[in-house]
Amino acid sequence: MRRSLLLVVVLLMLSSCTLIKVVVPPEAYSLDTAIFVLETRDYRLSDVKEIDSYGDVEMKGKVAVFETDYGPVFLYVYKGEEAKKIWKKLNSRAGFVSIRSVLDLPNMGKFSTVSDGKKIIAWWRKNWLFVVEGKNGVEEFVKHVYRVYEEMKR
Repeated sequence: MRRSLLLVVVLLMLSSCTLIKVVVPPEAYSLDTAIFVLETRDYRLSDVKEIDSYGDVEMKGKVAVFETDYGPVFLYVYKGEEAKKIWKKLNSRAGFVSIRSVLDLPNMGKFSTVSDGKKIIAWWRKNWLFVVEGKNGVEEFVKHVYRVYEEMKR
């Protein structure tokens, strides 16, 4: 009985993982290119700055502010060898995240949570790490990012 229950749980977890996408730009892209390519009429890029950290986690990268119909959305981008290590720190400090909102595999990871009234979605793959946060429209913006980066692969 326990074995079959364990098998069902493992199968459910594996099937749910395949439904969670983790998309990043091509490895040859710079931080700026990965940001600027996302601008459209619906997502207007209003500012880009260099950063040393995200919250209390050291992360030398860039932050971009996109103006949307829902309000501003902030995109934090890091590219480097420490992407997985930084993501793990962010994940551990994210506060409450449900088991349904976390994907943690050896070659990629993703989590989403709500903190201080902001929706936060973070993901990493290869040398890329992304964090998107905002009060509204975060899921829609992440879908936009994924669509753009998937198109680049074709």
